[in-house]
Amino acid sequence: MNHAVNVPAEARMGNDIARQFAHLPPAEAAEAIALHIESFWDPRMRRALEALVAAHDDSLDPLVVDAAGRLAAQASPVEPGTQS
Repeated sequence: MNHAVNVPAEARMGNDIARQFAHLPPAEAAEAIALHIESFWDPRMRRALEALVAAHDDSLDPLVVDAAGRLAAQASPVEPGTQS
């Protein structure tokens, strides 16, 4: 029985990327995953991943969740008055 059939494509692809960087320390792996997603995934795919993270989809590797958080933090505009 193949359970991967029900895994959303973005989760499957993100998890595949995470496996490629699993040899790195977690923070470095998450940063590398985030860079890959930012560089190669179109905005629609990134939004789908964000939705999976927001829904706490348990099919996501924790490194993918960390990477998605890093991407969201980069995309967040700086609030007025908080710049140095």
